[in-house]
Amino acid sequence: MKKEKKRYFLVEYYDSIRSKTVSTYEEVLEFLHEIEKYNNRKRSKYIFGNVEITKLEDSYLMQAHIYRKYTNRLTISEIDNLTSSLDEKELALMFSEKSKMINGAEPDINIAYFETQDRDKDGKVKYEKGIKYIPVLYKDDLKYLDKRFIKECLYFHASTRDFDFFRDLANEFSFYHFVGDEIGKLRSINDKCENQDCDLNGLYLAASRLYEKFICEYEKDESLSRDREGKYIISRRRLRDFGFFIKNYNIRDSKRKSPLCYNKPLPKPEYIEEESGQLKLILK
Repeated sequence: MKKEKKRYFLVEYYDSIRSKTVSTYEEVLEFLHEIEKYNNRKRSKYIFGNVEITKLEDSYLMQAHIYRKYTNRLTISEIDNLTSSLDEKELALMFSEKSKMINGAEPDINIAYFETQDRDKDGKVKYEKGIKYIPVLYKDDLKYLDKRFIKECLYFHASTRDFDFFRDLANEFSFYHFVGDEIGKLRSINDKCENQDCDLNGLYLAASRLYEKFICEYEKDESLSRDREGKYIISRRRLRDFGFFIKNYNIRDSKRKSPLCYNKPLPKPEYIEEESGQLKLILK
């Protein structure tokens, strides 16, 4: 594996929102700076994420979700080493003293990282410091990191003419430009097999080629990264992403949580007009 630079937290969603209204944008920046300092403290019990600042008529509304921090910043491999020998209940038990869940309720534990976006739409200035989730790797999930198992899954979906699977697979990873050719070929042969008689083995091979290229690490010049023995270096994160796509496709009707994108959105602020003519904010 290539040296991992990105860092993640293992967190539990605390199901709480903090709101604050300030008058100036300087106060907004000060608020964000304080959150940044708090999130970077190793001894802090929480992290603040999905911080959204919305420009109102004469003030700024700031809202933040709170997450209970189970670990400090770790690589994805370090977190996987912590969780992959456990099931969901065992992991929850490991952190039971920190968890806010009681009476046997299932804690909402996930791997999280920050993703910051600035948005300016229709004259409304927004700053969003989002937290993005990737799923926890439990002991029953290890097979989704195994190349032989993944290719058996691809072969199964091809042999059962599951064209929706390959359509969803192409859509899921279409924004990765370095596999653009493989995505195009997969879509083409999938459409051909769906609408005409063709060799389904070709569909399997197209998906396998996408998988093999997707999970590799690349240099800045987009050449394949190799180790000292000349072998291709595998991206732990993309290996997980592909495997969890297959898992989540096959259990997409299940109630088990498997968040791959943003967590639940912030509630939209609503207003009522008081007798004074002023707008009063209501948070639901």
